Amino acid sequence: MKKILYILIPTIAIVIILLFIFGRNDERKINLGQGYYYIPFQEITFDVTSFGGNGIYVYKSNCKVPIIFPDIISYKYDSTYILVKQKFNFLQTKSLLETMLFLPNTYFKYDKDFVFLEESYSDSFSNKNDTIQMEEFITNIMNHDKYIMKMVANDENYYIINKSNNKIIGPLKYEIFKKLKLEMRIQIDL
Repeated sequence: MKKILYILIPTIAIVIILLFIFGRNDERKINLGQGYYYIPFQEITFDVTSFGGNGIYVYKSNCKVPIIFPDIISYKYDSTYILVKQKFNFLQTKSLLETMLFLPNTYFKYDKDFVFLEESYSDSFSNKNDTIQMEEFITNIMNHDKYIMKMVANDENYYIINKSNNKIIGPLKYEIFKKLKLEMRIQIDL
């Protein structure tokens, strides 16, 4: 029995160390200027959220406010604008909304100025106190919110973020994105 423990304990320790070394994501958040950040794929393993996905965020009160939901395919920025190409990830966005709405101000924050859901859900979800009610509430948002449905309808979504006035234009189809980019005289190529 002692021989098994002498072999088992170091083996488990090595496996844990290897998981930490090779399981890490070396990408770091990238400061896009004026409080905006690109945050790469993340998985919060020691927290109850278990969210994985990337996105564009603004920090408010030490919490991330999602601006563009997962998955960001590419982005470019200058001192005034951020251009984003997104392939909407339904499951990661659902997980993000669950965390943002039901664990408010812990890791993600709901801010109606940046998170463009149809209505302010803050009053509606505050009385949801069990997992089934929460799941039904989020599923309802994911299946009926016009903003999310627009992202789901497009194969790829495009966004223009004006950092100077915090204006977010999108989700857009490529043709409209290209036209607006020309009209706004944005010199960044995505």
